[in-house]
Amino acid sequence: MTTSSRTYRKFATRLSALALVAATAGMLAPAPTPASAAEIVGRLSFHWGPKHPAAKQAEKFAKRVNERGAGKIKIQTFPSGQLFGIRQIMGALAAGSVEMGGTVGIVSFPRINKNYNITAMPGFFTSFEHQRGFFEKTEVGKKMWNAIMTKAGITVVAYNPVGPTMTFSTRESLDTVASMAGLKARVLVKSDRVRWNALKVGKMVSLPTREVYNGLQSGMVDTVATVPGAIKGYSWWEYLKSGQQPYLTFADAYLMANAAWFNGLPADVQKIMREVGAEVSKEATASIMAASDAIIGEFQKRGAKISTLKGAELAAMNKLESEVMEPEYAAMVDADVFAALKKYTGR
Repeated sequence: MTTSSRTYRKFATRLSALALVAATAGMLAPAPTPASAAEIVGRLSFHWGPKHPAAKQAEKFAKRVNERGAGKIKIQTFPSGQLFGIRQIMGALAAGSVEMGGTVGIVSFPRINKNYNITAMPGFFTSFEHQRGFFEKTEVGKKMWNAIMTKAGITVVAYNPVGPTMTFSTRESLDTVASMAGLKARVLVKSDRVRWNALKVGKMVSLPTREVYNGLQSGMVDTVATVPGAIKGYSWWEYLKSGQQPYLTFADAYLMANAAWFNGLPADVQKIMREVGAEVSKEATASIMAASDAIIGEFQKRGAKISTLKGAELAAMNKLESEVMEPEYAAMVDADVFAALKKYTGR
């Protein structure tokens, strides 16, 4: 058996397991309730809470589709993980247990294609547009993207970025590289472990989004690397007291549809969804940086201290990233992908 065959079988096994769980959960999920026999109903499940910027964009998408497709299509939204959580949604989409879902790329895609881990490597991409360009303009990136969509049986309807990531803590200050030592850090994705190890944290705890609030409250964790929208949207800032910039990565997210369901929609309905998706993609991308900066401002008004590494401290962090983290990140993806990444970004 070839390496590619083994890789595909491993993926198929994992996705089948996720799909089985999702399908079982889907039996308990509310069935679509059309207003008329001719109306198509699609359920849009996302884990973001109502205050999260990405949740607002998802609701905007549904509202516009419903207005323009009245009588033809109706999108019902299920926020806050009512149907599926951040780690369940891909399996649910693959199984057809839900028609649409909000997915965070770095959480969902590496399980399908490990090379998507490049988006979690600090210092390479400078914006959402820059990052998306790798998947749109390079042959390696296009091949990776198409493989993910095909294997998972999904299609992107809209970009819905969740924001730039940075480090937050219950400590009073994160003003140096050394201030990370001994922290109890939350782990969400594999690449988190690389960074936390290099920064010599004392403990790493894997926690899904829905458990972070209790983890901070109980002291199980005291540090998270996340987007500003999360600290407000999930009220984590009730316990967090500090943050460290510059921003690390650009966490892209998507409103996705089960490909078979979407492709089976009437052409005029598909057109409505694509048009609204393009509008929301543009608006969400344009606003997310400003929204993130505004939340950081609110965080500071609550008494938090935001430190920005500069001079010697920034140089020390950059050196740690290039000399300690980068080799481990490189081992997480295929060599040709990492070489293409370095060429594209000029790093």
